[in-house]
Amino acid sequence: MKRVYLLRHAAQDFPDGQRRCLGRTDTPLGDVGMAQAEAMAARLPPVAAVFSSPLTRAVQTARKIDGSITTMTGLRELDYGQWDGLTFAEIRRRFPELYAQREHDKSLMPPGSEPPEQALARFLGAMAEAARISPGDFAVVAHGGVIELFSQAITGRRYKPRYCEILSLIWENERFTQSEERL
Repeated sequence: MKRVYLLRHAAQDFPDGQRRCLGRTDTPLGDVGMAQAEAMAARLPPVAAVFSSPLTRAVQTARKIDGSITTMTGLRELDYGQWDGLTFAEIRRRFPELYAQREHDKSLMPPGSEPPEQALARFLGAMAEAARISPGDFAVVAHGGVIELFSQAITGRRYKPRYCEILSLIWENERFTQSEERL
């Protein structure tokens, strides 16, 4: 059995200070995010390994836990296709009908986006690989969208964590289950 600490990266800087739909768009952490990452690292139990999405906001968060991290492309955020990198005002203006429909049905995906089933399979594969190669308990720094899909797959309900929120899991018998541990 291994304990797994899955967490969403810290708050990133949005270009021009405007909130955007960020999937594969690469953005760094801001000052608030750096402080969040440091506070999270201080409350995280010791781990034998740290795995991270290769996107800058995740790598910078992971480095606050341990300077020696392993990046895995399978831990990347969803690709939001034509919406990726756009401000929400731009999305509303360019895709008004889909944007309005998506307010009520999150399963509707932007044009050209990665299918959720494909993203989940990619993420599950990376998580399982991390579990197999880690010599002990480990941390994974990823993104809200893929963590939400993963959470639904293992618990049956959708849950999108806040920045730097730590979800405690157990890896045993080649599967993940949610732990009752609260951090």
